[in-house]
Amino acid sequence: MENNLFAATMLGCGTNDLNGFFAKLDKYEDTVFFDDEDFSYQKIVKNVRYAWNGKFTIDTLNIVLDEMAVESALKQVESSEEFRLAIWDGFNGYYNIHDNAKEFWFDNVKQLQTFEEWEEFANLLGL
Repeated sequence: MENNLFAATMLGCGTNDLNGFFAKLDKYEDTVFFDDEDFSYQKIVKNVRYAWNGKFTIDTLNIVLDEMAVESALKQVESSEEFRLAIWDGFNGYYNIHDNAKEFWFDNVKQLQTFEEWEEFANLLGL
């Protein structure tokens, strides 16, 4: 527990936030990243450094992890270009941080549900 407190202090968050991040990471490792050979912890670090200029916070880690999960799911479902665009249109900037739950959602779910790729995509992400 002391290691979690140290890491939480470094990331500017509480241990509940950190535990939530690790729970999400575990969930993704068992689902969307299970067959993804490109996934690695180093890739998370690299993406935070690139996208957020090395600003490591619990929020930047959560956002990068979710973006990587969405990208992985899109590759795995062999999605159409139209579906990909609709995914990123609904996801872009829509990040809900509420009651210590750092989750994303899509603000165009009804549109996304009309695509045949949606069910497989949603299952990979546990939506």
